[in-house]
Amino acid sequence: MAVWRFFDYAELTKRNKIREWLDALPDRDRARIDSRLLMMAALLSWSEKWVSKYRCSGDLYEFRITGNGVQYRPLGTYYGTKQYIILVGAIEKNDKIPKSDVAVALARLRNLERNSSHAVPHEFDSSDAMEKDEE
Repeated sequence: MAVWRFFDYAELTKRNKIREWLDALPDRDRARIDSRLLMMAALLSWSEKWVSKYRCSGDLYEFRITGNGVQYRPLGTYYGTKQYIILVGAIEKNDKIPKSDVAVALARLRNLERNSSHAVPHEFDSSDAMEKDEE
């Protein structure tokens, strides 16, 4: 049973920016990210090796997920009780998350604070895609 619920940032037009980012990733990496989120959903607390406060902001956190040599760092924030919203998909390069991704995440956080309609439930890939990752 899930302890945590995940949400994605979406435009008010319901265009899901996180889903678009995930859909552009290789299938195996997308499945790896969703598998990690599903594991995290079942835990009461999360390991700091999986999520930590991002260094430049008060309410921004980064997930740490590696896929095929790529350091995925989705940025998000806690959103109510046992809820988390992913604000932007980011990739760490040279031990840094691009400043443009951080700026987008902070802007989306401000939008979310003004209008909670930006939060939509995270859509996990089908179990078929995740089974391919386990092969």
